[in-house]
Amino acid sequence: MPITEEVLEATTLGRAINDASDKTLRAVLKSICAKNDQARNDQARNEAESQLLVTDTDPDTEESSGNNKRQVPHYAFCINCEKEFDVTTNTKESCRYHPEQSEPTGEDLYVDNYDGFDVDTAEMREDFPECFMFECCGGNLRDNPDGCVSDFHQEEYPDAKPSKRSRAF
Repeated sequence: MPITEEVLEATTLGRAINDASDKTLRAVLKSICAKNDQARNDQARNEAESQLLVTDTDPDTEESSGNNKRQVPHYAFCINCEKEFDVTTNTKESCRYHPEQSEPTGEDLYVDNYDGFDVDTAEMREDFPECFMFECCGGNLRDNPDGCVSDFHQEEYPDAKPSKRSRAF
């Protein structure tokens, strides 16, 4: 019986596929194809699961207690730094970000702005990074683009609460 996209979408593997970056998915699929050109669907699915899912190590999770270990996505996107990360290597120093948004403050942004156009745009941030200051640290986009805070990556779960292994709070 073929697995439809709707059925796969509702599984943890479906969520892991959606959360992984294109680069990661390509590497997983190339690995699967290189191992065996004649692989059956079950073998391919098992291989994908082995590369995209990991066993939940949180002992407080109901589903992971006893012999019934819960599988969770191996890769996720951080809502703070907006980068993909490996959940098995998430440490207190993994994520660098600014807890506050940068604000346009430089006078250079407003010189010759007679029409009152919007200065807070991606183009202006790229052209004048020194004119966008962070309230959290007083730094600007040019001198401190990566962040002033180091912490665990924080996963975003659309349908479930984050596990303790993300240690985001």
